[in-house]
Amino acid sequence: MSGKYLLDTNAIIYAINRKLKLPLNSYAVSVITKLELLSWPSLTRDDERQLEAVLQKIPVIELEAPIQDAAIKIRRTTSLKLPDSIISATAIVGDFVLVTDDEKLSNRHVGKTISLAELVP
Repeated sequence: MSGKYLLDTNAIIYAINRKLKLPLNSYAVSVITKLELLSWPSLTRDDERQLEAVLQKIPVIELEAPIQDAAIKIRRTTSLKLPDSIISATAIVGDFVLVTDDEKLSNRHVGKTISLAELVP
């Protein structure tokens, strides 16, 4: 499977924990994912270094005005939490397939989603 993929926070955590190698594609993350990953209270210094190394290889999509506007609409119509609404909006505005194992986000995201297992069989 090839294309443009936006990796949700849980997809990155699961990929790292399972030592998965993602297939060659175009990947990105939302700035929200970066914040969620690096602000975990029990994050060790080794974990932080590993996450920073991963994030240096993947473009981080900032919270530009079109993403903000889309996130507002998504939040109002789906009742997703604000971080998930921003991640969903980032995928939609950037024309990404959202990679997530979060069932609630996957079910309420109006764009295309796949699970990590579908991306890395």
